[in-house]
Amino acid sequence: MTLESTEVRPSRDFVARTAASAKAALVARIEAEIKEILFREGSRVSEGEILVRLENTRANADLQQMNAELAAARTEIESARRNLQRGENVADKGYLSDADLDKLKDRFSAAASRLEAAEAAVQKAGINLEYTEIKAPFDGWIGRLNYDVGAVVSPASGPIAEVMATDPIYVEFQLDESDYVAFRRSGNATGEDITSRLSLRLTLPDGEFYDQGGMVSFADVQTNESTGTVDMRAIFPNPDAVLLPGLYVTLRIEGQAGDAQVLVPQMAVQETIEGKFVLVVNEEQLVSQRFIKTGTRLGAMLAVESGLEAGERVIVEGLQKVRTGVTVNPVTKRINPETGVLTDNPGSASEGEAEQ
Repeated sequence: MTLESTEVRPSRDFVARTAASAKAALVARIEAEIKEILFREGSRVSEGEILVRLENTRANADLQQMNAELAAARTEIESARRNLQRGENVADKGYLSDADLDKLKDRFSAAASRLEAAEAAVQKAGINLEYTEIKAPFDGWIGRLNYDVGAVVSPASGPIAEVMATDPIYVEFQLDESDYVAFRRSGNATGEDITSRLSLRLTLPDGEFYDQGGMVSFADVQTNESTGTVDMRAIFPNPDAVLLPGLYVTLRIEGQAGDAQVLVPQMAVQETIEGKFVLVVNEEQLVSQRFIKTGTRLGAMLAVESGLEAGERVIVEGLQKVRTGVTVNPVTKRINPETGVLTDNPGSASEGEAEQ
């Protein structure tokens, strides 16, 4: 394979884990029996959608009782108001003592207080009736159901299910405190500053790259004392729900600009106690050993810091057939830089064997 140079941006890989960008537990706010389950586990839900209905007989009865008490309180305060008005009229003419007038005023104040209490009780009963319908707090996915129809739940019972928002999705990782201090010292203190200078990519558990780019959205304001790291968070679009919360992924953070470097396939690199080397084929088709120094890994390729130049040819296949000093009949190959899959280069000669 003939080596080429390309721009290699400085990069770092981090072990990271995905997390929901929003999560809410569906908990009963009153004690009642589950009457209906209106969702399918693992399905999408929309904000405001009714997910669970609780038995509302008791809540309805409480509301009717509170409404009746409110009506009685209104009747009482109207009566107290009329009695106070009549008392004030006769008191002005000297037919009612100040003590009796004070009693009428006290009765009116007490009736007003009972009316306020009755209105509050009606409001509370109405809220409890609304609590018999548990709705989705936001658009997202709902998880496993923890209680079935007929179960009696209460605020102490724990979540009936959980709703999670996964688009966008968070990717959480840790940055070494020394790197973070260096970054702060450079005058870049916020996630927005990081985002303006970096690009983020994910490698999924199956080894494939995620097709959406992300951005840093949060950097903690303190270090973790036990690990000596700073908690960081990136955010990625997830419209197709490819990413699930809790996945271990590799997060690659790259700078926006870099230097031109030669890339060599990893399969071409061998290693001895003296270091890493490749087998180079010169213009006379003669094989020689070349020690190199490698840097950043980019998919199936390694950036070469020293030892090779663009335009040189290295052996990527049939390494067991050759050794230093032999003459070969090389066949040009192409490589997929992400997967490392080799293919024939159009127009190249058919594969030949090594020649002494």
